[in-house]
Amino acid sequence: MAYRVFLSHSGADFQVAEWIAAHSKAIGIEIYLFEFDSQPGSVVSQKIKDSIEAADALVVLLTKNSQTSPYVQQEIGYAEALKRLIVPIVFKGFDGQKLAMLQGREYVSFDPSCPQLALQSLLTFLSNKKQEKESSQAALVALGALLLLAAFGGSNR
Repeated sequence: MAYRVFLSHSGADFQVAEWIAAHSKAIGIEIYLFEFDSQPGSVVSQKIKDSIEAADALVVLLTKNSQTSPYVQQEIGYAEALKRLIVPIVFKGFDGQKLAMLQGREYVSFDPSCPQLALQSLLTFLSNKKQEKESSQAALVALGALLLLAAFGGSNR
């Protein structure tokens, strides 16, 4: 099963979000970007909530642009309410006083002069989370098989 991430960002930061999504896809991480989910006639807020609910984690780009974005703030709050893993990527120049509910949480530092460092840190973390999820699912499948064997295998004796 895939590891899904909702990438919260300001529309003004779409190029960075798209860059992260492309690199994440290369290692098998599914990134949800609002811009690639056109559903004319749908209610935008419901589409976003459904996508956060389906995600294993929310990665949020915290930039000068996003610190005033109501959608970014609400997406963080909704993910927090759902107890989703939230991974902040804090850009150089972001006002730390605007972290709000994310205050005190570990984050990935993003320096535009060396973006590969942040990307590598994020992808390593997400790859590890993906492996943890796959291991947990494999263990559940094995346990289910053992229970079936015990239930049906024991009736032949």
